[in-house]
Amino acid sequence: MSAEGSLSGGAVYAMADRSGSAAAFEPARVRLTLRAAHDSLGRRPLRTFTSRFGQGLIGGSVMGIGCACALTLQRALVSGTRLTDPHVVEGTLINMLVLGLIFGSAAGLVFGLMAALEAPVDVTAAATPVSLLSSNRTTAGRQFLILAPAFTLAIAFGGYLIVHLLQGAMGPLNWGVQDSLFISAVGGLGGAASYVLAFTAWGQWIVLARVWLPLAGRLPWDPAAFLDDAYHRGVLRQAGAVYRFRHVRLQHHLGHTFRGRHRDFAPATFKPPSMGTP
Repeated sequence: MSAEGSLSGGAVYAMADRSGSAAAFEPARVRLTLRAAHDSLGRRPLRTFTSRFGQGLIGGSVMGIGCACALTLQRALVSGTRLTDPHVVEGTLINMLVLGLIFGSAAGLVFGLMAALEAPVDVTAAATPVSLLSSNRTTAGRQFLILAPAFTLAIAFGGYLIVHLLQGAMGPLNWGVQDSLFISAVGGLGGAASYVLAFTAWGQWIVLARVWLPLAGRLPWDPAAFLDDAYHRGVLRQAGAVYRFRHVRLQHHLGHTFRGRHRDFAPATFKPPSMGTP
């Protein structure tokens, strides 16, 4: 199920990235608080829930479709049935539709309601980059602890409802207790993990800065220690939650060297900062 979780996270990530083409996609700058539940209803428009629901619907549907394909492959390996058998193909298509609806509706509802517990974080108020990352790690852990059981219950109970509604139109459908508990538990854990790894700063830090980029030879194995060493040597300075070059000439020299080695380099463009809340 980890593959389906990765696909669903990638689908939501890509959709969010395309929906905000004017700015670079960034992790959500939020914290969890129960006090935000009643304030968010008045300050945040309905489109926040609609946007989260749409993103969750796409990602959950991809996860459900992947789960249906994985179940077909598993049964083919165990029982020896041919994947090209018409009955197998028909059953797979029905499972793709049903599980896509179950996972999609569950993810859309859970991720949409998750916005009620989120409050914005003032990044500029952080003392150090490490403290901000530690705070986001705590938030990511809380999000996982909330999303995993909520997503699991939504899949389990939503599955019973959707299977009951489609029972006559789609033929005989089976949503047994044992299968529903297994699928919902694995789906809940996979969906929560994919969300945390794809949409939080700490998750992206683990995936990119601690695993992918060091393996590719583009970052040291301990980026935090490397930056801290550069800070103590006077190369960098801390400005709240970010590091800055202490000497502009060094920054320009490194940038010129990098552009000389990478002729296809294009500078990043960022959305101008908002001057106020509409």
